[in-house]
Amino acid sequence: MKNNLSYSPSQRRGIIFMFLIIGGYFIYLFYIQSYNSELSPIEVTESSSISKKEIKEFEIQIPDIKNPNSWDNNDWTLLGFSNKQIRIINNYKLKLDSFTSKKQLFSCFAFNINHKKMLDTIVDFPKLPNPIVEKINLKSFLFIVSELTPNYELNKSFDTIYYQQKDGRFFYYLLNNFKNKKQLKSSNWRSYKYQKVVNLDINMLKIIISNKAQEKKQSLIIKNNFILNINLSDTSQWKRLKGIGSKRAIRVVKYRNLLGGFNNVEQLKEVYSISDSLYDSLSKFLYIKDSSINQINVNTCSVNQLKKHPYIKWNIANSIVSYRKQHGPYKSLNELLKIHIIDDELYIKIVSYLTI
Repeated sequence: MKNNLSYSPSQRRGIIFMFLIIGGYFIYLFYIQSYNSELSPIEVTESSSISKKEIKEFEIQIPDIKNPNSWDNNDWTLLGFSNKQIRIINNYKLKLDSFTSKKQLFSCFAFNINHKKMLDTIVDFPKLPNPIVEKINLKSFLFIVSELTPNYELNKSFDTIYYQQKDGRFFYYLLNNFKNKKQLKSSNWRSYKYQKVVNLDINMLKIIISNKAQEKKQSLIIKNNFILNINLSDTSQWKRLKGIGSKRAIRVVKYRNLLGGFNNVEQLKEVYSISDSLYDSLSKFLYIKDSSINQINVNTCSVNQLKKHPYIKWNIANSIVSYRKQHGPYKSLNELLKIHIIDDELYIKIVSYLTI
């Protein structure tokens, strides 16, 4: 009986090995079950949080206006963009002046692929109207002079002046008629006998309508009336004019100081509360004579100094200073025209208040 129940050494080793395998298998199952029970809550939590984030990205408010040029910071925020992304978008828009197409808009690096897909379904640029083709209207003109910078003395000699800017110079003309020829001769303008006659499209020229009477006012004596040099008069002198009280007098002098001096009497209309009708009633008593303009040196000024001028906004001031830092000191004020946000109209307006 004992011999029947006994095992050989090899059988005993086999039985022990079998128990080890069975025990190892159960230990393995226990370990895997414990590991899965620990990881499951984390996996569920992460999966849940990602879903919420994805859902949150689509909880946006679409602006009523589809043109992104009309969107403000709040509109971009409601679309799900961060403050940093909005700053990048605004700086990019400032560089371009405005967005003109989706392709141009999407080239901003603030947008990822998902942003572009979302905006592609929202953004809509208005169709530009067909350009109006103006008929060529050739007129005969007397060429007066060409200069590198705007000439503000011509309007003191001639009633109506036409000008255009090309090749970095300003070209001035008078209509070729008897009146202007006579005026040209009487003004003793240099070489008036040899003025060149040219045919130009009047639609391509800009016009300066001056009040030649300003020159006459300098020597005009009107009984019981007061003639005022607007660049040299203080508030007490301004108050002597009908319609100018203390508040308006203070505003005029304050605005004059901000400008650095008036270039033209018509600049008075830029002062708050000076209406066109009030200006018309005052203009015959106003003139400018021998007045120097306080100029800002564009090679040494800061952005803060420039932006204090009424005609120069922060983005213009920043562009002027940035251009100087990139290209070195300005050699000519004409270089300002290389800055894309400074057009001819603005250049003519500010150039007399700047110097190099």
